[in-house]
Amino acid sequence: MAEQEEKPIRVVDRRMFTAEGELRPDFQPEDRAEPPPPAPESRPARGERPAPPPAGSETPGAEDAAGRAAPGEAGELKEPHTGFGSLVGWIATNAYAALGLLPDAGGRSHRDLTAARQMVDWLSVLEQKTRGNLSFEESDFLSRVLYELRLAFVEITRRPAK
Repeated sequence: MAEQEEKPIRVVDRRMFTAEGELRPDFQPEDRAEPPPPAPESRPARGERPAPPPAGSETPGAEDAAGRAAPGEAGELKEPHTGFGSLVGWIATNAYAALGLLPDAGGRSHRDLTAARQMVDWLSVLEQKTRGNLSFEESDFLSRVLYELRLAFVEITRRPAK
């Protein structure tokens, strides 16, 4: 075996403050390659309706009977860019289609409440089985999708008052 050279171990103190709690005079923040976080969106206060989009940017048929934007429209849930987020989004899209809220390729919509309920149940099981193993964004996305789907399911299946 070749003789290995001993490299000295170098320890760099990157703490911002001294033991007394004062800013170190030689402290220099590290340059990170990460881009700065996006500017926060202005959200309406709870109970307020969001401002309407600019004229000409509306999509015909983008709202359901309750006046909510169709899934996937601006202002709706933002899917995390992960395989898990794609899976949840795919199941949710199929559930919305089964509820009759999304038209098929021919522009027609049909309801299959059994299939919609099954997909909501799948997402519920997915939420239970992955609890504690997801990032905040993934967990939040899944819980919001489940909330929206359950609400839509109840609104569609509720019988009209006499």
